[in-house]
Amino acid sequence: MKQIIYSKTKELLRFIVYMLLPMVGGGWMGVSCSDMLEVESKRQLSDPSLNQKTDSVSYAYGVMQAMQQLADQYYFQNEMRGDLVKTTAKASTHLQALSAFMADASNKYDSVYLYYKVINNCNYYLAHRDTTLMTGSQNLVINEYAGIASIRAWTYLQLARQYGSVPYITEPVTTIAQINANTSMSDYRTILLGEAEKLEYLKRHYSEDQLSVPTFNQTSRSVGVLNWDKSINKYISPAKCFIPLNVVLGDIYLELGEYEKAATCYYQYLRYVGSFGSEKISVNYANYSTVRIANSGDYRFGDVFASFSSPVFGNNEFPVDYNYNQNSTIYPEATSSWLNSFAHVAEPGDVISYIPMAVNYTMGQTTDIPAAFGYNYYGTERKNEVQTEGVSVFSCPKTQDIQVVPSKAYCDSLRRALFYYYSGDGPIKTKPNNWIVKSAPYGDARGVILNQGVGADSSYVYTNKPSTGYVLLYRNATVWLHLAEAINRMGYPDAAFAVLKNGLHADLSRYRHLEVPLKSKIPGNEENDSVDASGNVVLNMDESQIGDIYYVTPESWQLLTTTLPFLAQSNTSIFQNTASQKSFVGIHYHGAGAVDYLYSPYRYGIVLDAKIADISNKYGLGLTPGAYTKDDYINAMEDLLCDEYALEFAFEGTRFSDLRRIALHKNQAGTYGGNFGDRWLSTMLQNNAAGITTLNCYLPYK
Repeated sequence: MKQIIYSKTKELLRFIVYMLLPMVGGGWMGVSCSDMLEVESKRQLSDPSLNQKTDSVSYAYGVMQAMQQLADQYYFQNEMRGDLVKTTAKASTHLQALSAFMADASNKYDSVYLYYKVINNCNYYLAHRDTTLMTGSQNLVINEYAGIASIRAWTYLQLARQYGSVPYITEPVTTIAQINANTSMSDYRTILLGEAEKLEYLKRHYSEDQLSVPTFNQTSRSVGVLNWDKSINKYISPAKCFIPLNVVLGDIYLELGEYEKAATCYYQYLRYVGSFGSEKISVNYANYSTVRIANSGDYRFGDVFASFSSPVFGNNEFPVDYNYNQNSTIYPEATSSWLNSFAHVAEPGDVISYIPMAVNYTMGQTTDIPAAFGYNYYGTERKNEVQTEGVSVFSCPKTQDIQVVPSKAYCDSLRRALFYYYSGDGPIKTKPNNWIVKSAPYGDARGVILNQGVGADSSYVYTNKPSTGYVLLYRNATVWLHLAEAINRMGYPDAAFAVLKNGLHADLSRYRHLEVPLKSKIPGNEENDSVDASGNVVLNMDESQIGDIYYVTPESWQLLTTTLPFLAQSNTSIFQNTASQKSFVGIHYHGAGAVDYLYSPYRYGIVLDAKIADISNKYGLGLTPGAYTKDDYINAMEDLLCDEYALEFAFEGTRFSDLRRIALHKNQAGTYGGNFGDRWLSTMLQNNAAGITTLNCYLPYK
């Protein structure tokens, strides 16, 4: 196998020179539109290896190098133009301008050139790679080919989100004449439909195995040691440098408002990967609220916050009825998957795809992201390590100045969140397996990523996620939440809520509120002893209770057993929870505690009604409690998911794209008028700049 990403092998250097990468190594600022794809004819590739049975990994990783050069721009365009961060007085003018929606042609992080650098590399590979090469019955290259096609589709998706209309170029550009022929603009829908069709073609002609991401027969590979600690070796997983085809295709359909197609792609990805073991797709429980105290046998949820005073939390007293034993032992102990997603390892947590950056300047492309958040990732002195009192994922030297910090909106979202806990009152007497769960305003435990500095750094708030030099693109949680977004807009807000509350697995049957056959009586419904003439058990409660606790409608159950058969009998071995391990849980459980149990107050009716009332008040809609429509619930569920995106994905570089997409869907739905999405987006971004809508949010194309 050829050396990868950072290695200066002959093959990779040849690839860099010939694979249409103008201005390699810098000098890209200020490049005009006509320059972005310009190459000299002598740089055209003459090596025939793309048409032979040879190892083409160096070509694929040439695309990865272009992705590395794009990484900072992709991250900052999304994060700075969202509502979860703010700049400090030390921030660069480039970051300040992005945050205020005032970036112009001089901005360091606004260059379509970097996107087209990736695209043109992909185009060359896709145009020249022979996909018919076989050894016996095995196709040698199709998974790599699909991986490059998926990267190109992902790159066009990002271009569409940031710029709206751009040239759509699907053939490699090697001459000035070709550049001049590719200057017409295409709108984002045309581009995304074109990319969707190309990926669908691959799905029609190849199996899921053939289209799985390439691994190059390696689970991890060292790419060097850190400057400031030679004992820490950075590893990457080759498979995680690619994006699964169904994941990016699902995102394209979601962007376009093709909700059922999007949900189908997400289901197909989750089922395929899950067939190799549920741990590959599960979102393991990650209750950061149960942390062992030194010299104590107790687990206490507040102590994870107790050590850092005021970036977010202040109240660390426990409810008088808090049941320590039940809260600590209801699930088996395990390392939290969520927190490990931000660790300095080759396969962190539930991460699907990332862009790994070099360990130092001599080994390849570096990143400015850690420095913006106060980490000197490329420093050489361990003695300047960041000191905090919180839970650090990855120690790292500090910079002198922090440029980006959590916004008030983000901190407020953590602070306002309810925490759900098992009460000392014990289980419900007539149903001993169902404990009483209560809520308290203790905030969301995903705030553990924020740490107050100590000593000389006591005025700073450090955010752990950006400290490791990996730019995350997708996690399993991304797929589950995007699936919920698609299902909601398909017209099933209760099924979308299940992704937050319970997770989609066989145990969801106990939350159905339909009439059920006597032989398949729902666990937990022991008191429902009414039987109709056909022998069906009828739930013994009024309609309001049915819609509140037993919230999964017959329509949603039908959806989840047929169209999207997560809960079909054939899939019970994939999507299931066991007594020994909670493989699938509701995403909200990551930071909110006991949301999934039958009698938890985190319920569909309670939560959604409160969200509708909040939306009605904020936008002056005059909605009447008790008379909410299904469209009201769908819109509110979408806002609830947007809140969850903030809690789950803050500081991962996705926020602006999430806000723009949701705003477009609100406009398309027209529930409160055709421009409601624009009103919503302006409100969400009012602390960045006044009057931002889906029409004027785009960066200047240069």
